[in-house]
Amino acid sequence: MQPFNDFSKSAGSYRTLPLTESFYTDVLTPVHMFNALKDDALYILESQDPASEWSNYSFIGLDPFIDISETPDGFLMTDLDTDKTFSFNTLKEALDYAENYVDAYTESINLPFKGGAVGYVNYEAVQDLAGIKARSSTNSGNYHFVFTRTLIAYEHRAQKTSIVSFDSPERFESVKDTYNTLKTRIHSLKKRLRDSAHLEDLMLSRRQAENPKLTFTSNYKEADFKRDVDVIKEYISHGEIEQTVLSQRFDTETQCSGFELYRVLRNVNPSPYMFYLNFSDAELIGSSPERQLQVKDRTLEIHPIAGTRRRGNTPAEDAAIAEELLNDEKEVAEHEMLVELALDEFRKVSTEGSVEVSRYMTIGRFAEVMHIISIVNGTLREDVSPIEAFFNSFPAGTLTGAPKTRAMEIIRELEPDNRGLYGGCILYYGFDGNMDSCITIRTMILKDSTVSVQAGAGVVADSTPENEYQETINKASALFNAVNLAEEVFHS
Repeated sequence: MQPFNDFSKSAGSYRTLPLTESFYTDVLTPVHMFNALKDDALYILESQDPASEWSNYSFIGLDPFIDISETPDGFLMTDLDTDKTFSFNTLKEALDYAENYVDAYTESINLPFKGGAVGYVNYEAVQDLAGIKARSSTNSGNYHFVFTRTLIAYEHRAQKTSIVSFDSPERFESVKDTYNTLKTRIHSLKKRLRDSAHLEDLMLSRRQAENPKLTFTSNYKEADFKRDVDVIKEYISHGEIEQTVLSQRFDTETQCSGFELYRVLRNVNPSPYMFYLNFSDAELIGSSPERQLQVKDRTLEIHPIAGTRRRGNTPAEDAAIAEELLNDEKEVAEHEMLVELALDEFRKVSTEGSVEVSRYMTIGRFAEVMHIISIVNGTLREDVSPIEAFFNSFPAGTLTGAPKTRAMEIIRELEPDNRGLYGGCILYYGFDGNMDSCITIRTMILKDSTVSVQAGAGVVADSTPENEYQETINKASALFNAVNLAEEVFHS
């Protein structure tokens, strides 16, 4: 923990100051810590991507003090300490104001995420961006972000935990009182972690449900889905569209809590973006393989993913399936189209000559499926903010098709319901101006004991209705399994 003299040096220059204490543990894990603090914890963010520095960290946020949500009239920022509210026309205005309102000092925090806004953007936010009407009569509820006062970071390789807590001297009689309050808060959290009740380990003897009992009901009749694949192919033959992603939602009742579902999902389907958000409107549980957009020190990165196959039962079969995927003309054409879309979108917000494909058509392997993945990079122009860059590429072409606007119109015409979180994003927007986001695929929404899963397939000229329908089942299967396995583990 930094001494008071170091803490106080920034008091005159910043409105909000952090105090950090780090310690080494041998028993505590991120799951154990979240469970111990679940009455106050709002989210846990993790990664199983060896190429990312995030794979060495898990982040837990607790004690919210700023809330940003959408209303029918715009956006509302609420200071949860004072109940003061502030209204804005756009999310960018709300986030910019919140950043200045908090005015946090972060240079003393040596973590990839230094605190900030964490939340979601629904797919239906496209109605604000592209003028495409959603089915509901109101446009509220498509965004929700929170700023938490305390961040717990767990560094896996070193087994090191850091507690970072923020507060403003304006709320106290002196800077010294602020320091003492933060110190007491951190020590209280350490005690809660130390004294927390034992959490029974999952001790999974299998990663597949032994006797799946839950029935998932689709919002799309199989015959209607296959019919609409042919409708999209007609649009393609008339030159209106190159590709459209058609999706279906699956619902079932569960006894599991969102955190129980997350514990199983992170184990059976580890992915680059794993998250559990326990918000007032729903619990969001996901293990997404796909980045929407990252902005780090004004460097942009996006990961177009297209082309899907099941995993092989042996290494040899897995390699053969991957080789077949890379030689599938339909899958390769779909992937190339999405890479071009990403390049075009980056050129609109990047400095001239900075946009490039840094990794092209490699195989990414996940628990149940494999995909073709590329990486596109650029350098963000000085006159463009990270959140503007985000909305320039949102929603991802991998979840709509191309040309994007016409694809979204067809999705609106054919799919029976609003998509909600599916095809939207989970993202953080840090106090330091960096951001990262993942597309909400391989994601569950739990509300009132109903868990929902959605998956889509990219329809192109030579698609077959049977194959595209089966692709949605393949993509959703890891989540079907996770829910059934969680039921067996926690409620059998």
